[in-house]
Amino acid sequence: MKLGKLSLVAAVALGCLASANAADNLAEALSNGKLSATLKATYADHTEKEGTADQNNENIFGVGVELGYVTDPLYGFRIGLTGQGWGSPFHVDQNSKMMNNKEWWANGFVLSEAYLGYAVGKTDIKAGRQYVVTPLVAGNYTRAFKEAFEGVTITNKDIPDTSLWAGWFYKFQGRSSVAMGSKIDAGKTHANDTTGRAPLFKDRVILGNLTGPNTAKFDDIYSVYIENKSLPGLKLTGAYAAVTDVELYPTTVAKNGDIDLYLAEANYVLPVADLLKLKFDLQWKGSRADGSLDAKNVNLDGDMLGVRVGVSDFYGFGASYAYTTVSDDDAVILGVGNGPGSYTAMPIRGPFIYTGFAGMDTHKFILNYDFSTIGVKGLKTALHYVTGEQDRLSKNTHGGSAFGKTAGQAAEIDGWAIQASYDIPSVKGLQASVTYTDLDRKATNASGNKEHDFGDKELWLQLSYKFNILN
Repeated sequence: MKLGKLSLVAAVALGCLASANAADNLAEALSNGKLSATLKATYADHTEKEGTADQNNENIFGVGVELGYVTDPLYGFRIGLTGQGWGSPFHVDQNSKMMNNKEWWANGFVLSEAYLGYAVGKTDIKAGRQYVVTPLVAGNYTRAFKEAFEGVTITNKDIPDTSLWAGWFYKFQGRSSVAMGSKIDAGKTHANDTTGRAPLFKDRVILGNLTGPNTAKFDDIYSVYIENKSLPGLKLTGAYAAVTDVELYPTTVAKNGDIDLYLAEANYVLPVADLLKLKFDLQWKGSRADGSLDAKNVNLDGDMLGVRVGVSDFYGFGASYAYTTVSDDDAVILGVGNGPGSYTAMPIRGPFIYTGFAGMDTHKFILNYDFSTIGVKGLKTALHYVTGEQDRLSKNTHGGSAFGKTAGQAAEIDGWAIQASYDIPSVKGLQASVTYTDLDRKATNASGNKEHDFGDKELWLQLSYKFNILN
């Protein structure tokens, strides 16, 4: 039987420790544990555009709480528990529920972390539910519920300036019940409606640039990565992930198979006296599929090359230019979970709605400023601009007649965003932020006729407060 009960390992191990060691030791491990909390609220306003005209506008308000507890180590063992809760306290109309049911319309509670940890020397092992942030397997933390995985991870730092990591996962927890595969009650009778609920852990997962905001069924996720910082200012990263027995239904014919993901990246920071820092980044991502996912009309064996150059800490200013290009005939799967991205992603809609398309060339510019330079401590702003064009597709890629994924089409995108965050000095842990994005997407067919012309405008107003309750 698969080790599908790892989420219970923590409780079982705690009981074993209680019987094997003196009560005072166990009591001390529990009482010296760390309990932290985060309170948060978000107002999200989303407008869908058709051409230059605004079509649908909906908004939603929600509040949430996150509680995390980690015991003090006992003979190297520790227990970690993190729960998330979210709800919309005011009336939400049906159109807003439908627009936000994969991101913000999700009410309830989920135990996202429940793991047994063990540390010995420079090796750390976790078994159970846990947050994961790695180059190819990563949750996203920007919506109502943070994404999480269930399985086993091991990290080792015995080699100087080097981190080694390996993980195996068999369940995933997404952003909402709908994202995790719950059915939408099309008749709106709500007799069988499971939308608007907190997400559950299931054998379903997000595959970036393949599944959209929804999840696909899978069997196992295996991943490894290595990170080295031996040379001053230089970080080298290599990563691999495999997702087995993926079941996808892009058409009436099921697509099944395994997916392999690859990453190589170099990041270099060069200080120039005490004046500024120059930054240089180079990244390659690749995906390979087999089985019926490797069919001629799917085309997922893609590669992406990303280059980014920038400057930071120049009297509070920073700026960067990034470019990504994808192989002409195949799209690239960017990662597992909504966390993995690209250098040319937008702050809200992320990298999966254009950057990984076959034949896509994307440019992005960022200008940011840290107001602490002029005495306003905690205030930071950033302005983003992105533009991209797609070579006309000679083959169909996964998505049927979807934007940027249809044979004979060529897509164009153009957008901008502004972000501001303020760590309020008078209250430690209190942050207010605003994010606004405006993205246009167009596509023409082989005859040059317009087939898609739409876009999104989104505004987030957010407030969060992080604090410690114990230790």
